Amino acid sequence: MSVERDHLQEVRLLEDHLFSLEAEGWFHYEFLTPKWFLLLGFFVVPWVLWGLLKKRKVLSESILFGVIVMLITIILDTVGLQFRFWEYPIEFVPVIPRAFPFDLSMVPIPYMLMYQYFQTGRSFAIALVIMAASYAFIGEPFCEWLNLVHYVHWHYIYSFCYYILIGAAIRLLVNKIKRFETSGQG
Repeated sequence: MSVERDHLQEVRLLEDHLFSLEAEGWFHYEFLTPKWFLLLGFFVVPWVLWGLLKKRKVLSESILFGVIVMLITIILDTVGLQFRFWEYPIEFVPVIPRAFPFDLSMVPIPYMLMYQYFQTGRSFAIALVIMAASYAFIGEPFCEWLNLVHYVHWHYIYSFCYYILIGAAIRLLVNKIKRFETSGQG
């Protein structure tokens, strides 16, 4: 048991040192730079837009949709970072999730708005393909060009498929929950 405890303590010391280096680098080279302010905008502006455009009629389903997107995105982003599929040269805050503005704002808010404004399966599917293509083939290359993200072992087509898959799957799930709730069962 002592060997395990020593090993865990050694790992923890290395993690503490790594965090100290990352926090120091963030404070000196990233915080309050133009790119940092861009990330701030990426976090704040979508929430402001959502606040202005939200529909009260489907508010709870929209929030559920967004929270599920956030959870999935944070988990997969963490896995992708760990496996070095991508990296973030600049961070909004030096903690997990590293892609804070994207994982908690830029990705979920469009899904929440699409769920509210595109109620039929066909209109949602069209909006989903347009959003996925815009994000995967315009937004992500733009962010990579700005050096906000660097894709190491990842291709834009994977992101396109991801955006389609989670949008369709979560819509099905939220609609199923809504039907269950209104059916009076349970």
